[in-house]
Amino acid sequence: MEKLALIKNFPNRGFAEQAKELLLNNDIPSVLKSPDAGILGTTTASLFSGVNLYVEEKNNTRASELLNALFNGI
Repeated sequence: MEKLALIKNFPNRGFAEQAKELLLNNDIPSVLKSPDAGILGTTTASLFSGVNLYVEEKNNTRASELLNALFNGI
């Protein structure tokens, strides 16, 4: 895997998972990273820092376009 670039920070895992699925459906692999406990729940840390979505740098532009179309303002 190439070097990863932060594409967007989401306020919660639900939005981040939707974005990850959107990217996957467009053949763009991605990685989520946050201090929460994943599907098991959240911690107070995740309420303040959100969930980061990363893609390979080569997919940065296309991923940004897709995510801005659906998640602009989130």
